[in-house]
Amino acid sequence: MRFFPDGEHRHRFLAALRAAGLEVEELWLRYFALGGEAGRVEIEAYLNGLLPLPALQHDLLAHAINERLDELAPPRAPYATELPPTLGARTGAPGAHRTEDASTSRHEPDGRDEPGGGDETGGGDPVHEHDDEAGDDPGGGEGEGTDSGR
Repeated sequence: MRFFPDGEHRHRFLAALRAAGLEVEELWLRYFALGGEAGRVEIEAYLNGLLPLPALQHDLLAHAINERLDELAPPRAPYATELPPTLGARTGAPGAHRTEDASTSRHEPDGRDEPGGGDETGGGDPVHEHDDEAGDDPGGGEGEGTDSGR
């Protein structure tokens, strides 16, 4: 059975091809590597709506495009549930900022990043203590860190 996408299906297929940034030659090479049987000229005719292809060959083309889109996708940020438990306690604090982390990062191997290590000194540790309770602290802890970083 020959397959010839039309309407929305054709639009989505060609939009994915444009987003993948593949030229016909590179698309054909990727398709052929997956086991595609059509020649480069047939693929170009198919893309221009001039020649139908068997459904399996269409699916191999779609797979070649989708693999390229997967390669282009930016890395995703991990959720807290994906982090090892030890990272959540030390570096996963949502309210921590670079300027504050830079002042405390030299002390992390000594174990001074634990709550209570610098409460009276006004250092970066109070931010870590408040993060567990309030989530994001736009108040006192943030202002202190930006002033000391300048």
